[in-house]
Amino acid sequence: MLDSRKEARLFGLRYRAIFVALSILGAATTAVLLFLAEVSNSPESHRTWVVSLTTLLCCLFAAAAWAARWYFRVSKHLAEVRSASKAILESLAGGVLSFDNEGRFQIVNRAAARMLELPAQAPYPSFDSFAMRHPHIARQVTSALAMEEYTQDSDTSLVNSAGQTSIVRTTVTAQRNEAGERVGLIVILKDVSAIVALEQELRKRDRLAAAGSLAAGVAHEIRNPLSAIDLNLRLLKSEVAPALAGRQDVEEYFEILFVEIARLNRITDSFLQLSKPDNLKKTKMQIHEPILSVVRLLEPEARAKGVRFRMALSSEGSEILGDASKLEQVWLNILINAMQAMPDGGEVRIAESLHVQENQSWIAVAVEDSGVGIPPEYVDQLFDPYFTTRSDGTGLGLAIADRIVADHGGTITVESTPGQGTRMTVRIPAAPQAAWRSAQ
Repeated sequence: MLDSRKEARLFGLRYRAIFVALSILGAATTAVLLFLAEVSNSPESHRTWVVSLTTLLCCLFAAAAWAARWYFRVSKHLAEVRSASKAILESLAGGVLSFDNEGRFQIVNRAAARMLELPAQAPYPSFDSFAMRHPHIARQVTSALAMEEYTQDSDTSLVNSAGQTSIVRTTVTAQRNEAGERVGLIVILKDVSAIVALEQELRKRDRLAAAGSLAAGVAHEIRNPLSAIDLNLRLLKSEVAPALAGRQDVEEYFEILFVEIARLNRITDSFLQLSKPDNLKKTKMQIHEPILSVVRLLEPEARAKGVRFRMALSSEGSEILGDASKLEQVWLNILINAMQAMPDGGEVRIAESLHVQENQSWIAVAVEDSGVGIPPEYVDQLFDPYFTTRSDGTGLGLAIADRIVADHGGTITVESTPGQGTRMTVRIPAAPQAAWRSAQ
């Protein structure tokens, strides 16, 4: 597409070309008339030819001037329309691609060039090259061209050259002329990564709310009978144990029952915490303080299982406003999961980083194991209540951890490759002083 100055210069050249052509035509006509006047020896005839010639030339030049002026004005207006159209396309937040009926690029606006990493001006890549980089969109274009199967709001995941992933929603429609004939395709692209993330978060919150309501009812119905069982069991032990003092197996039976009752109490506590989390008691703290407490707690078990902790934690600039006891619960769940993912031992890497996004300083702590990994179909369900891949699990640990982090204004994300390991990243807003310090 040409800018307005190039269009105007081009139309000026066309105007001059028309004028020169008409001048040559007029000169040729004059020469012919003069020749005819010379051939006829009559002075009166000569005068008539001169008058006719002059009149004809005046008409020709008047017509040429009017036609050139009209052509220039229309062409200039067309250039302005084209320039305005280009400006509108370039100012759109969404991407716009245009293809002809042969699948050749016609238009790529700035937003589309940024999303798909294409040149914003010709020469554009071939369709085959485009299809190798963006096969999903290419298939939609091919179906629309070959079978007129157009696409409405289809989401696809794109990974750019920097390794960043985004969700792009595409719409493919026909481009038609005034006669209704298809002359190409228009592809509209919209980055909906934030919208999709928000929709997923809302669905997760809805599931948590529903699960919490159910959990509250279950916990209420179980807790009272469980307390009665525990009390009566202790009374029974006080009467039975003296009568069977020499029976070691009786003591073991009672111990097993008390352990199981304690486990049920812990489960009901988890149900209640999921349904109605406690109010956070936030204080200014280093984000790694609860991590170090949990690591110290787990180190004996980790050594027994051949698991090593490798930590890269900052000593400054990592302050948050958080509830230490609640965050310890988060790290306990995450680190226990990491250890269980490495039944033959391995290494758990814990790394901390500070970064700024959308005018907010965030502290991110990544926990990466070298374990068995998580199947892709399970990743999106990890934080769902009651979802677990372990036979002895309740499926509440990560759901509660996710809620605690969300109550701190943060997020938990998961990346996993089966057979290679899993990386969980907790992001929590930095305290104001930490944000100020990072700017120094």
